Amino acid sequence: MDAWAGRIGVVSGRYHSHGENDAPETTIELFGRCEDGASICLLVSGLRPTFEIATMGKRSKDDPITDAELHRIEVLRQRSDIVDVRGPVWKWTDLGEKPVWTVEAIQPFNVPSLRTDLIKQSWMIYSGDIPFVNRLFLDNDIGMHLAIEGHIIDSREWDDEDDVHKTNVMKHGGVGRYAVDRTVAVTLEHVKQSEPFPVPWRILSYDLETSIAHNTILCAAVWVEDMATGDRRVYEYKGAEDLIMEQMTKMVRNEDPDIITGYNIDNFDFPRMVERMEHHTSRKQWKARSNLLGWGRTPHLETECNRSRTGVLPRRQSNRAWNLGGRAIVDAWWQARQALKPQRETLSFISKLLFPDQEDMQKMDIDASNMDVEWANRPDEVMEYCVRDAALPLDILHAIQAIRRKEAVAAVAKVPFETASNGSTSQLLDSLVVRLADRREVAVPLTGSAEAKEGQITGGYVHDVEAGLHPWIAVLDFKSMYPSIMIGHNVCYTTRIDPSHPEQPGDDDEIHTSPTEAKFWSTSYRKGLVPTLLEDLMGQRDEHKALLKQARHDEQAEKEEFHDAMQYAVKILMNSFYGVFASGFYRFTHKDLGSS
Repeated sequence: MDAWAGRIGVVSGRYHSHGENDAPETTIELFGRCEDGASICLLVSGLRPTFEIATMGKRSKDDPITDAELHRIEVLRQRSDIVDVRGPVWKWTDLGEKPVWTVEAIQPFNVPSLRTDLIKQSWMIYSGDIPFVNRLFLDNDIGMHLAIEGHIIDSREWDDEDDVHKTNVMKHGGVGRYAVDRTVAVTLEHVKQSEPFPVPWRILSYDLETSIAHNTILCAAVWVEDMATGDRRVYEYKGAEDLIMEQMTKMVRNEDPDIITGYNIDNFDFPRMVERMEHHTSRKQWKARSNLLGWGRTPHLETECNRSRTGVLPRRQSNRAWNLGGRAIVDAWWQARQALKPQRETLSFISKLLFPDQEDMQKMDIDASNMDVEWANRPDEVMEYCVRDAALPLDILHAIQAIRRKEAVAAVAKVPFETASNGSTSQLLDSLVVRLADRREVAVPLTGSAEAKEGQITGGYVHDVEAGLHPWIAVLDFKSMYPSIMIGHNVCYTTRIDPSHPEQPGDDDEIHTSPTEAKFWSTSYRKGLVPTLLEDLMGQRDEHKALLKQARHDEQAEKEEFHDAMQYAVKILMNSFYGVFASGFYRFTHKDLGSS
């Protein structure tokens, strides 16, 4: 095996369980793009699925661990679905400091049922709903930009007539030969955080023209762009529908994009292609289905076709977005909607809004509502129309800086690119809060475990103004108002003083009392997780703004764009803390936090 070292940007990840119950193994597959432009699949070994448990009820460190507790732990160690129970470590909880044990499960997919069973046995569960791939990023304090030292075990350039390379990949925990330039095996200790850098992503944008009468695909167009150089190439497809789909699938796997886009592909193009795949095949015909729509970076295997997410076939998530093994699906419609908040959301309106004076970047005059007639009478013009509609999403994403800004959010939040582009705000904040909680020995509660809110929280005061013309108007902007309040008053889940908590302030202890009478420890007693993170983010933003100013002065456009995206990403995350911590669903929340 050839040694390999380099930096990569992670687009997405998943895990593969293998081995026997007496020697279980779990390999994490990270997909992305190397700094030198090659696509990559990392097979990371060494991480095991774990969560934490503690006994029920209030507790303080003055209460010793009992023989009964140790006996209960020993009973758990004898279970066939538990590999080991380690600890305890004393951690802060909302019911006092408790001894917390770490439970190692056989495989990640065993954790939900094991967690449910232990809850029935009156155990408190902590860190029990964190996805296994996320644990890699949290436990090793890494983000989407990584420095790797490993060994190349497969390459797109290598022939494999006798399955030697396939066997080698599987020996290192993979599922087969991946559709990437290089596959690298690496151990946990050789996956390190890297300084952020502009990843040379490859983006694919596509468009379909379909029959109104029969729902069939009449033609398709695809543009592929290398962000490092700006080079683009176009592909056009027409003919039999199944042949169009097969040719597109071969092209996707050969071009190997990190990001797939288009305009309204979440609601039209992907659903239509899945519908046409279902029309041409049955569920048992996994090879035919892979040939028609196997766009993932994973091998064409029956198991990959049957995966409910991150497999070789595109799958819709619970929200509007789609997922695909090893690639991120970023709909230009959704990105434009978020960035521009336009009056109308059609491609025609958005292109005119962004490129009003560029005729070659406007939609062509084709009647899409009468596409069957248009295709029959002037197929060349329809194909040209399709080609332009496939190119415009790339132009839109560049105009609103969507890709680089999502990459910057991923860098600041320390998550894969796909999480930043399609995940929730709470997932981004979770990445920062959970890793700090682990360092501070704070037990991480389950999502949704907080006390339910009653009614709406009282929002900020809004002063009524008298309409009319007023002289001498002063405009004052409070820098990061909500973050500043949370920092100044140490407002956090971990600093709220609950009347029933074993820790109570003395007469001489300094505390903060909010207008709603909620009380919080001062920083002299315990500094909260949220104020700590917000101070760090404020410092990061000031640093990027200073570097942005310097780059602008030195006329370094690339650095200017990078630091502008980074400071904007920090601002977005800072302003998200209040909304998430005031919600009723987040793991580190309480009804007093938002109202305070």
